[in-house]
Amino acid sequence: MHRIALFALFGVLAFAQPNEPFKPKPPVGVDAALRARIQEFYDLHIKGQFRKAEALVADDTKDLFYSANKPKYLSCEISNVEYLENFTKAKAVVACEQYVMMPGFMDHPMKVPMMSTWKVENDQWFWYVDPEALRHTPFGTMTPGPYPANGAAAAPPSLSNIPTTADFLMNQVKLDKDAVRLKAGETAEVTITNGAHGFMSVSVPVPVPGLEAKLDKSSLSAGGKATLTLRAAKGAKSGVLNVLVEPSMQLLPIQVTIVE
Repeated sequence: MHRIALFALFGVLAFAQPNEPFKPKPPVGVDAALRARIQEFYDLHIKGQFRKAEALVADDTKDLFYSANKPKYLSCEISNVEYLENFTKAKAVVACEQYVMMPGFMDHPMKVPMMSTWKVENDQWFWYVDPEALRHTPFGTMTPGPYPANGAAAAPPSLSNIPTTADFLMNQVKLDKDAVRLKAGETAEVTITNGAHGFMSVSVPVPVPGLEAKLDKSSLSAGGKATLTLRAAKGAKSGVLNVLVEPSMQLLPIQVTIVE
């Protein structure tokens, strides 16, 4: 996945859950203004007009935006918005159709949930990445070490715990099955296991029509497990349901086949 997408996604850990109904609604015009801004930002990515998209990036995130690779989307649709800090900040889930470099999915585009964070500056919404959120990783919260005493040289980093394979991070959270067969009215359970040393979050941000998907928990501690319950409603269609893992941004596809 392109680095700009990873940076954006790292900034919104443990998100992609539906808005709670008891939360206060945003003031008149605020939601419309934010959604228009989000759509404009992603539309510019679809068109490849990244210099114009830069105008929608907060000043404290511009360096990151400059240096990162830019993803190519085919289409984008806002799935969910959650407001924070008295409607001055927000988190958004945007389903973007793109080609994904995953075995079995490279020949046709699929919708991938993209997370982004937004804040108000000078009465305008801007895309930004929270540097504090970037410290949270599957290996725990990364904290800079102390400065060497009396000007001494810093100790060399230890290589003993550094992964030696590129796919290490992408193999930390696993499903006990990647395919289910259901008739209308039937249910199936999929167990999700966290093999990382730190907390991981799981969600199903882009549903499959006619398929109900419920997680018994969304945050997994090291070694923790969650159960995803799938239920097929009448008229459900076969498709691929993706479980999103944060902060690794791993997509765990489940092939759901509806049988008569």
